Amino acid sequence: MRRLAVFVSLFLLSLAGPVAARDITIATWNLGWHMDRSTLAGWIDACNETYEQDQDTKKYHPSTQIGAQFGWDINVFDVEGWNAARFPVCDIYGANKQGFGFTAVRVTAAAYEKRRAQIENFIANNLPADIIAFQEVSGKEAVLEVLPNGAADWEVCSFTGFKVQRLAIAWKKALGNQITCRTEDALTLKDIRPPEEQPRPGLFLALDIDGTTVQVLNVHLKSSCVSPIGGNPLAGNAPACQILHDQIVPLETWIEREAAVTDKTILIGDFNRNFWHEVADTRQVRSDGGNPSTPLPPGVRVNSLFEEVIDGQPAASAFTMLKELCPLNQIGKLLCETGETRALDTPEVDVLRFHTYLGCRNPIGLDHVLLGPGLAAQGDATHVSIGRLGGSRHATKEHPEPLLGIADHCPLIATFGI
Repeated sequence: MRRLAVFVSLFLLSLAGPVAARDITIATWNLGWHMDRSTLAGWIDACNETYEQDQDTKKYHPSTQIGAQFGWDINVFDVEGWNAARFPVCDIYGANKQGFGFTAVRVTAAAYEKRRAQIENFIANNLPADIIAFQEVSGKEAVLEVLPNGAADWEVCSFTGFKVQRLAIAWKKALGNQITCRTEDALTLKDIRPPEEQPRPGLFLALDIDGTTVQVLNVHLKSSCVSPIGGNPLAGNAPACQILHDQIVPLETWIEREAAVTDKTILIGDFNRNFWHEVADTRQVRSDGGNPSTPLPPGVRVNSLFEEVIDGQPAASAFTMLKELCPLNQIGKLLCETGETRALDTPEVDVLRFHTYLGCRNPIGLDHVLLGPGLAAQGDATHVSIGRLGGSRHATKEHPEPLLGIADHCPLIATFGI
């Protein structure tokens, strides 16, 4: 409770921070393995192929023999020679199918084109952001294809290489000019982890806005180590948590290096970790009880990524995490607030997933917005409902084209002043 009280005090102080000369709205949105048209065509062809499993190696290889399985129905990362830097898994979209249960939806180009148009319309009508940090996109072209007005009013910073789950940052041209766009490769752990275990890099964008440098650090950290409440301790032995733990030092190093340039820096994205649960957790930040503002000693484990990295030192890296609201109705608002202090049970999460609430499979707890001390928060961050657009459906005789959900995350949007 002491740590939570301190954090709340810092948050309230931040609201009375620098006087804003201009308000800017930023959003983060994980689009769920979103691909550009060129990548999509090759991916559909690869998933429409049939594969047979070698009983000795357990690897799949292309086969037309009886009993071979479509790529849609297997873990294609087990296909020998599958290029994870080019193609995602085939079972991105799932839905209940009568007699078969929850199965992968077989994607068509026409269904994906409809999904792409829905994303564009959603951004145009429901996401009034000047800057959008995207996760899980195949690259710059994938983002340009979903931005309103044919992306005529937007610029995009992204990258190639690594794996197909890439990041991008889009901003309105009228906002300002790019100074720098680059990846933070240290977050991939390329020097300590084999390629199959390497998570995604970070993406850094510096903009010149009316003569002021504003920086955006977009992240997509290792998944499957979400919360210290009810399981998944960061200092535990789960492989995913060990990888996320390895990202702590490079993440803090990156933040402190960039914040030293300007305290007008935003840290945003899919952290795959519920920071609110870490703040509510009563365990020591470090396993040895040490001060998180000092360098992390070798062999010392960390219980709270947020409190280890955002430790207030140096002062320019004393980021403030914005409270995250669900202004849908009283039930949705209450569940969002409750979810910051304890793990919601499945029926509660299912309420938020329902189309009359947020509509996305991962409604809260993964995405966060943190502002540097040189930026003035203009209120809280808000989860934006995607409603019925979050659901997928199999093709039927009545509807020969499948329906694809636009994302498994809902956008999180916030406004700050510079």
